[in-house]
Amino acid sequence: MKNKKPLKPKHALLILNTVLLVLLGVVTLGPTAKAQNARSRGQYIMVGGKSVINQPGVAYILDQSNQELISVSWNDTSKILTGVGYRSISKEIEQSQKSR
Repeated sequence: MKNKKPLKPKHALLILNTVLLVLLGVVTLGPTAKAQNARSRGQYIMVGGKSVINQPGVAYILDQSNQELISVSWNDTSKILTGVGYRSISKEIEQSQKSR
């Protein structure tokens, strides 16, 4: 067996950077996922209020572009936002038009 010379650090870094650059090009120029094109960028309105289910305070967040409404409440014991409800406004409109 022949003794192979070890790679110099400069050559090893050059090879590694070339491989990473090729990988970055493949990921960047590759096809996009279908879910990326399905949802438009949102325009949001947030309003504070009270809940029907006696939560201490609820924030209602409306996404005008995607026609969705969510409500969240602050949980003081665990220090996190808790989801209270979700409605798709476009589906609500479709259902109300069908019932007429």
